[in-house]
Amino acid sequence: MDPQIVERVSTLETDVAVIQSNYVRRDEFAELREELRVGFAKTDTNFAKTDTNFAKTDTNFAKADAKVDCVHEELLRKMDAGFARLEIKIERTTNSLLRWMFASQISVAAMFIAVVKYL
Repeated sequence: MDPQIVERVSTLETDVAVIQSNYVRRDEFAELREELRVGFAKTDTNFAKTDTNFAKTDTNFAKADAKVDCVHEELLRKMDAGFARLEIKIERTTNSLLRWMFASQISVAAMFIAVVKYL
């Protein structure tokens, strides 16, 4: 090989070695990378905590929803029973009123017949 080429290759290899050495010694972004890594780790931890809190909230909401459904069903049963009792009372009252109305109509008719017959 040509001595000039060998010398140039040797110089380039030396320059590359110096650049690599400087890069290893002076990694200007090492602190930034470390800060970002720590920051992202904290953020991931916070997201995990938030997801856990959401899961707890969803569980509590499901429990509350089930309880509301149970109370709703119980209230509907009580209302149905109350309406049934009310319907029975209305029916009894209606029957009583019809009996009294019929009796009063008969008494009015009897008085009318008596007035017509004896006058």
